[in-house]
Amino acid sequence: MEDTKHLMGLFRDGTETAQVIDSLYELGMEDRQVTVMTGVPYPERSLGRHVEWLRLPNIVLAGALVGFFLGLFLAVITPHLYRLDIGGHPTVGFPPAAVITFVFTMMATIVSTFLGVLWEMNFPEFGPKHYDKRVTDGYLAVLVEHDPSEEGQVRKIFEQHGCDSIQRSERQPL
Repeated sequence: MEDTKHLMGLFRDGTETAQVIDSLYELGMEDRQVTVMTGVPYPERSLGRHVEWLRLPNIVLAGALVGFFLGLFLAVITPHLYRLDIGGHPTVGFPPAAVITFVFTMMATIVSTFLGVLWEMNFPEFGPKHYDKRVTDGYLAVLVEHDPSEEGQVRKIFEQHGCDSIQRSERQPL
């Protein structure tokens, strides 16, 4: 039984790349089967791709809430656990509690943002990858994971849209 194959086409123009992606979708390819590699970040919609929803805002919000409650615990609950009554002053003063809560909220927000970005990028990711060095020179690469029976159709779509180079892609160490 043969596994899926990978075919990579290199294009100079973003318009051609978007047309190829549309043609591949019309052929019945799913979004997970088509990968676009660029040296310059393109928004998903500019190439006709589906918008990928990120989990980063939820991760950052969860981190901020954890930091807020940790700061609140340290600023409000801890003084009641180790109570020191001094000269009629309140156990918890609002200004120091506000500063401590703010600092812990911001610290947890920054840390969760950093870790969330690493999570979304799947970093670190080891092992060989599909890549062509011409992507760094300005080409746009479209990598298609397909069944062996569909290779002729994919190759034909690449040729119809002016592909500069079509090659079978193998994983290689970067």
